[in-house]
Amino acid sequence: MPLQQFASDPAPIADPAALLHHCETHSAGVAAIKPKVLFLKIEAENAGPVPMKINVPSSGFGSVTLLEAAALISIVKLVQPRKIFEFGTFLGYSTALLIDNAAEDCAVYSLDLGEAHASETTLESYADADLRRDGNINDDYLRAVQSAAPPRYLGGLSDAINARLTLLQQDSRTFDPAAHGLVGTVDLVFVDGGHDLETVAIDTANARKMIGDSGVILWHDFRSTIHGDVTTFVEALAKDELVIHVQHTMMAMLLVGDIRTQFLGIGVGGPLQDAD
Repeated sequence: MPLQQFASDPAPIADPAALLHHCETHSAGVAAIKPKVLFLKIEAENAGPVPMKINVPSSGFGSVTLLEAAALISIVKLVQPRKIFEFGTFLGYSTALLIDNAAEDCAVYSLDLGEAHASETTLESYADADLRRDGNINDDYLRAVQSAAPPRYLGGLSDAINARLTLLQQDSRTFDPAAHGLVGTVDLVFVDGGHDLETVAIDTANARKMIGDSGVILWHDFRSTIHGDVTTFVEALAKDELVIHVQHTMMAMLLVGDIRTQFLGIGVGGPLQDAD
């Protein structure tokens, strides 16, 4: 999906030390970082090359790009979560990225609408131009794609990996983290389900419940030219909290508590003082 760029945007932060300084001196706003900031942190944590497992990205709508996949994997390896929750399974591409690149004891939960909410419109009925201009049509098309095939990127997972994966099917607006024992137990939440303002707000509120006082919330489709409600929500949140946007991607990140301190300190050295 196309990505919005703004001429007034400040130059993106280019190294971990500059990111740390920005986070020490700013308590709100959107801070853009170059993708290499994540890669520099990976290199600082590891003496040798760090492998990652990745499928060739889908050519259709609704998946992450290759750069977004690399950024997502890097964040997983830096945070080292023991529990991940994803809103929006779709074809299972990002689900596979998360579970394939997390530690062997990391549990992954992924929630999507399921067959009960399948689109009744055939794939052939959608025009490409409509998919690129209208978020509602785009979302309905994604439901139709999902209805036509199971999450195909999960088909090749081993039995050991599948044992760590829990797939949930329900409307995320009625999802109760407490019913699944997830309140305060999740380290990383990836919000990439419904793109309307109501759903993004509810999913984010549940993400906050799940991470408790320490964790990471990631949103996809930030600054998408199609799903503007995600950008509206995140930018409103950034009036009171500091959000990190990875340049050339539609990924935005909120760091909370001890994980924030640990993440920002990687590749810098010295103690981190929380911003007031």
